[in-house]
Amino acid sequence: MSRRPVARGLLLAVAGATLFALGWGGHAWWSRRTEPRAERRVHLGGYRLISPLLDVELPEGNLPDNEPIPFEAKVASFVDEAVRSGKVREMSVYYRDLLDGPWFGINEDRRYNPASMMKVPVMIAWLKRAERDPGVLRQTFEFDERTYPGSDQVLSRERTLLPHGRYTVDELLRHMLSYSDNRAMWLLFNGLRTEELNAVVASMDVSNERSGPDNSISVRGYSGFFRVLFNATFLDKAMSEKALELLALQDFPRGIEAGVPRGVPVAAKFGETSPGPGGVLQLHEFGIVYHPRGPYILGIMTVGQDWGAQADILRDVSALVYREVAAEGQPTATR
Repeated sequence: MSRRPVARGLLLAVAGATLFALGWGGHAWWSRRTEPRAERRVHLGGYRLISPLLDVELPEGNLPDNEPIPFEAKVASFVDEAVRSGKVREMSVYYRDLLDGPWFGINEDRRYNPASMMKVPVMIAWLKRAERDPGVLRQTFEFDERTYPGSDQVLSRERTLLPHGRYTVDELLRHMLSYSDNRAMWLLFNGLRTEELNAVVASMDVSNERSGPDNSISVRGYSGFFRVLFNATFLDKAMSEKALELLALQDFPRGIEAGVPRGVPVAAKFGETSPGPGGVLQLHEFGIVYHPRGPYILGIMTVGQDWGAQADILRDVSALVYREVAAEGQPTATR
């Protein structure tokens, strides 16, 4: 992957560009139920004599005993109703049990503008560099507002970088994840080499493609970042733990976190685009919910015209999945 698509998509996401997807149909939904998929294994590239295993993905929709995931139909019905009622124009959901590996997706291959969710690979690339030299986390950058190309963010931030302020990489990572600060992301992104960021995307089973002027990604494709972080197979254990601790700082309390009981840990990242023609905007969130019965990944991507309604949908899907895992999910597993 060349730097241009990644860089262009990231910087335009910072500016809040809107990606339009095409249509709403049932072909993908039907196809994945009539065309079984084989188990997929994700290996780390770049080696000649070894092939480190990063992740194994079971065929969609089945538990290890080949029973279907019991609440998939309820989530599919929720998505259909949200679109039918006009709360959203388009919507996709991804769920994966992180202990046993079964997963399902609703419109999981539809592509969206990832927006601020692309801050996650920037974070991973810096933590990969810190594996080799922990001192890089103390490296400092100065924020110069005169050269910053970004625009105002849709959501107001409690804190942002000050003009001519100097910040360590560790501080910038916290700003970028805790406040979803685009200024911090801009400094960190520009401090990376092309191959560092490309290595993250290429090694995590992520399909990151061009669609018009922006990058686009599916909810299933984006799941690679969280699957591999949880398994600690790209970053070492200490840096994987740090990455998920940063994601647990919670920059968006109205989404997935709002759908689970207080005190349940959630490591998540959201993304938003500025309203485009006709007021169309995208709002997404992806994260790991540390349910008492076992952790799971939940990803939700939406296109609509009502930011509040879309935020409520993220919350409601999260609450639905949490209840179903508690009521019908697999017994608590151990690692």
